[in-house]
Order: sequence, then C-alpha cells, then structure tokens
Amino acid sequence: ARCTREGFLHSLAELGQLGLSRTEQGSERWWLFLQRTATALGALGQTLEARVLWEAARRSSQDPAVHSASAYGTAMLDARHPDAAQRDLGRARGWVNQAIAISGLLPDPAERAFKLGFDLNGLALIELREGRPETALSLVESALELARELGERHPVHRMVLLANRAQLLATLRRAKESLDEYAVAIAIDPLFPDYYLDRGNVHYRLGRYAEALADYERAMRAGPPLPEAHYNRAELRIARGDLDGALEDLSRVIELDPGYLDAYINRAGLLAMLDRDEESRADVTVGLVQSPGNPYLLAILGQLETAAGRLSDAHRALDLAISAAPDLASAWGNRGVLRYESGDWTGAVSDLSRAITLEPRLPDLYQNRAVVLRALGRDSEAAADEAEAARLRATGP
Repeated sequence: ARCTREGFLHSLAELGQLGLSRTEQGSERWWLFLQRTATALGALGQTLEARVLWEAARRSSQDPAVHSASAYGTAMLDARHPDAAQRDLGRARGWVNQAIAISGLLPDPAERAFKLGFDLNGLALIELREGRPETALSLVESALELARELGERHPVHRMVLLANRAQLLATLRRAKESLDEYAVAIAIDPLFPDYYLDRGNVHYRLGRYAEALADYERAMRAGPPLPEAHYNRAELRIARGDLDGALEDLSRVIELDPGYLDAYINRAGLLAMLDRDEESRADVTVGLVQSPGNPYLLAILGQLETAAGRLSDAHRALDLAISAAPDLASAWGNRGVLRYESGDWTGAVSDLSRAITLEPRLPDLYQNRAVVLRALGRDSEAAADEAEAARLRATGP
C-alpha cells in the first residue's frame, strides 16, 4: 500500500509479481496484485509485461468488473506510453470504448458511476492527445458528474478528476479557473505533491514567480524527493537570474535521477554560460551517451568547441544540430558566433538573424549581431541592435 501511495513503482512491480506468484490465479487477492503490478509496469514503460498481465486477467475471470478494468488498463498502455512514437491512440480508443460499454452495464449504481468515471477520464486523455482539449474537458466534466453520485466515497478519484479538469483548463488558457480547480483538488489531499507542481507551472506561465516558487517548494516538502520539482525550480531560478541556485537544483535532479536528460542539457548550458567549460563538456558527454545526436547538446558542444578554438569540430557539431532541429535558435546563434570567429561575417549575420527570428526575446543574440554589424561597417544597424538588447535586458523575459 505504501509503494502505491508514494509512487515507488519499481518496488511495487517487484512486490506485486511476488504476490502474484503466491496467490491463486483468479482469486480476489490475485486480482488486486495484478491490477497494481500491471499499472506499475505500464508506468515504467514495460508495456509488454503489463499487457501479458491484463490478458491473464481476461482469461481468468467472467466478472464484468474485471473485464472493464482490464480493457481500461490495456487502453492506457497505448495512451500513456512514455515514448510518444509508440502510442497507438486508435487501439487505445477501441479498448477504452470496450471498458465504457462494460462499465455501463454493471448492476451496482455506485460501482457503475465509479468505473464509468474512470473510463471517461481515460477517453479524455486520448482526446487530449489527439488535439481535442475541449472534448476532453467535456468528458472529464461528465466523469465529475458521476463522481458526485458517490458522495464522500472515493475522494482520491474525485481529486484526480478535479486536477485533470484543472490541467485541461490551463491548456485552454483559462488560468484563473484552472488555479481554482487545483486549489479544490489539493484541499482533498494536501500531502499529494504532483498537483502543487502542476499548479506551480500555471503560476510560472503567468509570470507569478513567487507563487510558482511556493508551490514547487510545497511539492518538495509534501512527499518523497521529486526530481521534477527541483527541475522546475531551476527553470524559475534561471528566469530570475539566480544561476547558482539553478545549478544547485539541476545537480539535485541528476542526483535523484541520473537519467534525467533535460537536466544535463540545462546544466551544461548554464555551465557554458558561466565559462565553466570543462564541467559543461562533462555534462554534454554524459548526455550524448544517453541521447546520441541530441541537437540541444550538439549546440552546446559547438559553443564549447568554438571557445576552445577547434573551429572545424564546432562547425561539424552545429551543422548536425541545425540539420536535426532547424528551429533551434541556440544552434543558429552559436553558429553565428562561430562564423564570426572564422571570418565569415556575412554568414554570421545571416545565422544570427535566423536565430533572432526564431527567438526574438534573447538580448545576447542582438548584442552578438551588433558586434558583427559594426565589423562590417553597418553602424546604424548595429546601434539599433544594441538598443534592442538593452531594452530586453531592462524589461526581462
């Protein structure tokens, strides 16, 4: 129960498989172990193993509730697969439609309302991932109507639905309603950290940094160590100019989850910005082992190679980055600096201009282009870029 409550997925899967081996197939306790184990395996990306368990459940029972839950669980293996390229939303829709059809026939009104609400919430996820957030919101609201029939029973189910509604309202840019809904969800279980994190993200997008910081830190206090809370606080600290604090948070993320690729990318970029090139290179090296050809890491590598005077290596890295991610402003900007260092001033202006088109609110891009424009004798254009760089620094992100 503790592993389920606190999200210790590896332990939950291991203990669940042990429990399955020691209980009679098809028994009530076996079914309880199977549900939790299959759900944990799915969340860990072990979808084949989870699919085998759901199929075993279908073969072991004629209970409609088991078949409904198994259909829902199978649907979520596709809808929630950690690798978006491996999601099959059409197949997921077929399974969740089967779950809805079976749940709607359950004789007990409370069980029917509970399971139908669960299934509609699953269908909402599919609608969201197919680009229909309004339809998803309507489905979640239908699930909440069913939850009201349960009274005070299943508070966690109600909390999840409220938080999902809040997430959809945020997606639809209805920020105030989203924040209100998160407050209601959090009040049901103030020790559940994820919704502080999600609400903090809404505050952050609104530029309400103090409120975002408070929520990220509540998430850190509410439960077990949460890498995402430190990662998001690092983003916030970068926005506020607290680079040392951001580095501290990113290091904590990597300590908690050594496979957290985005933390390596962001820490490498910050270290390069602070001229701590060898430390930055170490993070780039680790990151490229995890994600060969990653354009963000290649863009940083190009910057480091330029600073080290290895211009041909820098060019190779930046060309690869731009080829992999043509809309990556940092790669164009770094190649602009490289071209300036190489004496290709016209090419540098072209690359920096492309970077500015992609990311028009970065003052360093204007400042760098101003340097090149002055070298080319285009002083009035350089002065305009210098003024824009100063304005952006004064107004902030």
